[in-house]
Amino acid sequence: MTYKIILPNKTEMKFEDKNGAMRAAKENATKQNKVISVHTEKNGEWIQIALVYPNGFIQEGTGGFGFFKKLPVGRRR
Repeated sequence: MTYKIILPNKTEMKFEDKNGAMRAAKENATKQNKVISVHTEKNGEWIQIALVYPNGFIQEGTGGFGFFKKLPVGRRR
């Protein structure tokens, strides 16, 4: 299976294994302080399988992530 992560500046990085994609998403999320989504290809379509947050939390599931991507992530000071 092929996996990809989509960075906040809309660039895509493709991976052959899930662990590599999750690791890269976690590194980029903490570095950029943004939520990174992980997608996989099934039947020619890209399906979102996980969200990776800047604090290292990985939320895996099926669909329904559109609302959560728009929430602010930064800390209030």
